[in-house]
Amino acid sequence: MTDTIFEPRRKRFFRIVRLLLPAAVPVLLCVVFLAAVSTASRSTLAQEQKNLENALKNGAVQTYALTGSYPESLSVLLESYHITYDAEKFVVEYIPNGPNLFPMISVLPMTGQKGDSI
Repeated sequence: MTDTIFEPRRKRFFRIVRLLLPAAVPVLLCVVFLAAVSTASRSTLAQEQKNLENALKNGAVQTYALTGSYPESLSVLLESYHITYDAEKFVVEYIPNGPNLFPMISVLPMTGQKGDSI
């Protein structure tokens, strides 16, 4: 008992580190794992957004090549090429500019809070 009272600071510090190290390692591994999962999730969402936008634009161009005019609406484009997307993840904006002008197509990610971005 008296040994711990008069124990040198350096020895006490290393004893505490030895006791806390086994608990700190799993916590650190969990933090690194969660950071990696979060980064992968954001990267996947950005790739999904890019793929959806490319599919919509390619469908519009293909419709123009086959019929001589661009699709009149987003629903026509989605039905003609069986394109599906998660409406809870993305907002798709389709603005036709006439039968012979390429439509404005935008795919925007939905966010959980105001000001959030991917």
